[in-house]
Amino acid sequence: MENYLYGYRVHKLDAKGRIAIPAHMRGRLGEEFIASLGLGDFIALYPQDQWEELLNKVQSSTLSTEKKKKISLYLISSADKMTLDAQGRLLVSDRLKEKVSLAGEKEAVVFGNINHIEIWNSALFNEQVASIEKQEVINIMDELNGIGI
Repeated sequence: MENYLYGYRVHKLDAKGRIAIPAHMRGRLGEEFIASLGLGDFIALYPQDQWEELLNKVQSSTLSTEKKKKISLYLISSADKMTLDAQGRLLVSDRLKEKVSLAGEKEAVVFGNINHIEIWNSALFNEQVASIEKQEVINIMDELNGIGI
């Protein structure tokens, strides 16, 4: 499982806007990584290889040029190369905190989502999780079983 990011933790956002990244996620994240707006109400932290793979998929996709421009603008305009401090904390920019409803919050959810980490407003994360119906997940798993999973 060391190649995948999983689980979630609620961590404090300190007065300087730093949040601890769980130790079991740090190794996969790497020394330098990319922080960007996620495709939802969260900040996404991508290991360098996953960020490059994402951008390559966008560029080599069959999407129209206009759609490629929009997704690239959305992702890249908010992206920064980041590192963690010696205590494993990330300094979250005010700009990103405002975009994902973290400005003024005292805590956030750090969620390992397979190939990237998501940082969520705790209430929004809980709402998102609560909105998923068990039967919907069972139906999706049935679809995956149909393709050999």
